[in-house]
Amino acid sequence: MKKVLGILFSLVLVFALSVSVFAQNENVNIPERNGDYAVSGRPGLRVRVFVHEPKERPTSSSTAAICENPQAFVSTVGATNWKLPNSDWKYKINTSSVPSSVGSGNLATIASNSFSKWTGFIDSPSKPNLVADGTTTKTRSSLDFVNIIAWGRAQGSALGVTYVWYYTATNLVADVDTIMNKKFAWSLSCNSASYNAENILIHELGHWFGLNDEYTGNFVDNTMYGYGSRAEIKKITPEDGDKAGINLIYP
Repeated sequence: MKKVLGILFSLVLVFALSVSVFAQNENVNIPERNGDYAVSGRPGLRVRVFVHEPKERPTSSSTAAICENPQAFVSTVGATNWKLPNSDWKYKINTSSVPSSVGSGNLATIASNSFSKWTGFIDSPSKPNLVADGTTTKTRSSLDFVNIIAWGRAQGSALGVTYVWYYTATNLVADVDTIMNKKFAWSLSCNSASYNAENILIHELGHWFGLNDEYTGNFVDNTMYGYGSRAEIKKITPEDGDKAGINLIYP
């Protein structure tokens, strides 16, 4: 009996390792730069990569002005060609990866509040329900059908990178991961020495719902403006243009 159990345990271990390696290999050929890419060996899937780059305000701008959160209608944010399904959408957070300057105990609240802001703006009853599903130790993105939020390594200039795998037949999301770049200084305040974690994360989570990045000047005060700055909190509250955009996705 012990021999049989030993064999079964070995088979389970080999299977688990194989799944892990397979998931990692599926991400090997995905460039860490903005774009929409084919997924090797998966003709029914594509992956969209969003890289949130830093772009500091001109030195003539005052810190006080940057720390404001202006409320104004600006142009409607554009949509991608996919969305989250109309059902519970589970996500896991990596609390052990959170910088001490942000606090591991704060990530659950930040993520929940950010998701609630987005879903709270959707007028349609047919909207996704984001559900916290515990923690993970992962710090890298992979196609494993587990949706994660973590701090980890990202390409040098990226504040955060979000990967969205979606089915081409249904235009529904299959898997989505957000990796915040641990190389930068993070905080939950507004100061010129760090990036506000909530400010950048809510932008990244907008991509989960199907919102695009916008880079032109008329979107500079939007949550989905494609650049982030230190001493910035204006993204924490989505603007009317962000709200209009998400309601085009979930009519």
